[in-house]
Amino acid sequence: MGKKLFKHTILFLGLLSALKIFSSSVPPEKGVAFPSPELLRLDPGKDASAWNSGFTAVYQTLLKNLHLPSGFFKTRYAYPSPIFRGVYLWDSAFIAQVWKPWDVKTAEDVLKAVLDNAAPDGRLKHFVSPYDKSGYTQPPVIAWSVWELYQWSKDKEFLAYAYPILKNYQLWLSANRGFENGLYFWAHSYESGIDNSPRFSSADEKIKRDLSSIAPVDINSYVYSQNLLLAKMAEVLGKTQEAQAFQKNADTLARLINEKLWDPETGLYYDRDLKTDQLLKIKTIASLLPLFAGIPDQDQAKKLRDHIMNPAEFNTYFPLPSVSRDDPSFEKDCWRGPVWINTAYMVLKGLKNYGYDAEASELAYRIVERVYANYQLTGKLVEFYDPDQDGFKDLHRKRGNLYKLITLGDKPQANFVGWTGLVNTLLIEELVGFKKQEDKRILAPEFPTLAKGLSLKLTIPSENLTIEIQVLDDASARGKIISENKPREFLVSPGTKIEF
Repeated sequence: MGKKLFKHTILFLGLLSALKIFSSSVPPEKGVAFPSPELLRLDPGKDASAWNSGFTAVYQTLLKNLHLPSGFFKTRYAYPSPIFRGVYLWDSAFIAQVWKPWDVKTAEDVLKAVLDNAAPDGRLKHFVSPYDKSGYTQPPVIAWSVWELYQWSKDKEFLAYAYPILKNYQLWLSANRGFENGLYFWAHSYESGIDNSPRFSSADEKIKRDLSSIAPVDINSYVYSQNLLLAKMAEVLGKTQEAQAFQKNADTLARLINEKLWDPETGLYYDRDLKTDQLLKIKTIASLLPLFAGIPDQDQAKKLRDHIMNPAEFNTYFPLPSVSRDDPSFEKDCWRGPVWINTAYMVLKGLKNYGYDAEASELAYRIVERVYANYQLTGKLVEFYDPDQDGFKDLHRKRGNLYKLITLGDKPQANFVGWTGLVNTLLIEELVGFKKQEDKRILAPEFPTLAKGLSLKLTIPSENLTIEIQVLDDASARGKIISENKPREFLVSPGTKIEF
């Protein structure tokens, strides 16, 4: 080989090596059909490297927490993190949304691991694990997750598979978690997913509220949403009478929630003790969840929006704490104050439902920044975050509960992807604004003004799609869509969408 050719060969191999290092996508394995989405933040902002490394770490951890079929599971299944060795109902619903832009078929498998293991009476189980079992359920958000996947894939076969299982689950909830007046209850605080909330217990769970007469705002919001989405599924599947019945159930429940759980004095929803007929006025993230379901009218939604954007309440440094910052019960212990990405995600979706796009954009951007910054600072993606500062030094898990200390430790668990991975879905769907609806691909960038100067390149291999985007001073966005090697330039203001 001549010296010149040798020199060019070395340069070429070096370039290939550099490109390999430069690429941040996660290669497919475990039956995943595509490489992961890839983010490259191009501006010189101080957080650029944190975004790039955090985005990649989410998908690396997501893949590690995916398991091949075994034991109880006929499909691939997902653990929230290595220490939680079970398939959890509501965790899986959110994990599927993290998988969705990477590989929707994997996302469907994650949900099938829950749906395939429904109890004979229709109950969807709190968790499924070879190491333990539970007679409880968990928040019924899986119908929402199924519907979100259907919007992306238009996989009618998957919808037809899931619908009868979800229908039976709703019948079970009505029979086993329904009060005579039409509202619903949790049989145990663990069913709520927000275990040691001040709504239910002391921080260490040694003192527990009797839930037998409590109508909680969260389960009623979830059940309303489930009925509404079952109606939509039934309509798609040609089951018109069933669609009408589920819609009627949803309408009735929405009326009850607004009659019984809304407090006009404070402009929030609360749990009601049906025995004393008193609202339990503890200001938590659950008070905001009717937004996610679409229950409030526009005036009620405006009041909820005002609470969300108030820095003394939910608009903290790391936004959307699990308990309002000014509530007397706030403390940095698990569900008594720290930020959890799944509940924050639902509130952001709720703001979008009511046209509060600018508010949702600002909060989403700050959540994305904080998760990625904490990853760069600590090397960890964790269960819950400090609403006041970066790092985990002030956070605790059920202080005083010796069993939890021994089994899980005092701090949030790491490698929690898990619903913390929703940070990437927020970036893709709510900030960059790429979604799929009604057989159309939509781009609707929605960045806040504090993101001005941001420049990034997002590649989604499952869609054969690259989006280059730069945020301008007025929060408008310009860039390029490259689909099937065909570039299309755009310049859009917030609230504008492009169909392609």
